[in-house]
Amino acid sequence: MADIFDEVSEELKQDQLIQTLKKYSKLIITLILILIVSLGSYQAYIIWNKKQLEEVSEQYFQALKKLEDKNYLNSHNLFLKNSQNNKSGYSILSLFGLAETNYQNGKINQMIINYKNIYDDESIDIFYRNLSRILSVLKDNKSSFDQQKLLLQPILNSPSKLQILAAELEVLLFIKFDKIKEAKTALNILLKRSDLSFEQKNRLEFINKIYKTNAK
Repeated sequence: MADIFDEVSEELKQDQLIQTLKKYSKLIITLILILIVSLGSYQAYIIWNKKQLEEVSEQYFQALKKLEDKNYLNSHNLFLKNSQNNKSGYSILSLFGLAETNYQNGKINQMIINYKNIYDDESIDIFYRNLSRILSVLKDNKSSFDQQKLLLQPILNSPSKLQILAAELEVLLFIKFDKIKEAKTALNILLKRSDLSFEQKNRLEFINKIYKTNAK
């Protein structure tokens, strides 16, 4: 008798399972379909994103090649297009390329704006922002001494990797604007630093030697 009840109980359990499956079958199928579509879409996005990155990188190197060939107009257009692609690191590099094409074309004011767009953008890594400040000062033949010195100041006042390069550029800036006394003071301070590279020390000692010779 117990066996009969067990069989009935088992059949009831199976019926309940079947009914439950029937009840939720549409939901289960829908969830499975959503999962399949999501995985398919993700894979498609990866493929698309990879293709986009390949196109952007190829475009960047094409722009570099045209810059080397002095085809500044085409180089400028390619760098400009790439700089508007915010999904790639090539966009930042293209901003530098854009500034260089304007510099080579003698469009200094436009070059200054290009570099300003980099160092004013807080979403960009501080190293690249500081580098854009240095390049802007290095290639700027229009701005005043105060404007260029002000541009270097954030690097000179911070423990940046580019601080010592900015300090060397400050010396050259003093010389460029005929501020010889300030140049000598800054040069002597810089030569006492222990973190000077061999090449920097040689350059600075050579400049120092010239001033000592001229002073005699």
